Amino acid sequence: MKNNDQFNELVSNDILSTRFMIGVLVMVEIIIQTFSLVVQPTDWWTWQLLGFITATNLGAVLLAIQAQRQTDRISKTYRAVFTPNFYRTMNTISSLDGLIRQEASKDGRSMDEELQDLAPKLYGFARKYVDVRAIEEGITPPEVDVAPAPEVADESELFRD
Repeated sequence: MKNNDQFNELVSNDILSTRFMIGVLVMVEIIIQTFSLVVQPTDWWTWQLLGFITATNLGAVLLAIQAQRQTDRISKTYRAVFTPNFYRTMNTISSLDGLIRQEASKDGRSMDEELQDLAPKLYGFARKYVDVRAIEEGITPPEVDVAPAPEVADESELFRD
């Protein structure tokens, strides 16, 4: 996500606005009221409307229960991931980002240019540091013995059910 608009979109929480929901409700009301004014009421229409109302209300209740369960799961995950330590870390990283951008702009460089310049240097520094520490402390990688591959006369042996 290199584009700042994508970050701003990620941060925005306007999934359903109040204005949109009121607009939908008014449109539904207009459609339902227009239908009830056009159609002559009969016992059969009344019975059908009662069944429709019951079905939609029951469906709404069941969907609300499912939505609440999903919300509870999301909330549990959110609380586990977004701890105070997470926010402190993000604040530190954001501060570091701001400082790097500020220093890069002093040199007339962008953040991407600065990172492309720094990444190989930081990797080289860390790599050399680890190598020197390993030599100083006498750390050697363990020897790994790998058994030779078995001889296979027929490939069908490899694909058994």
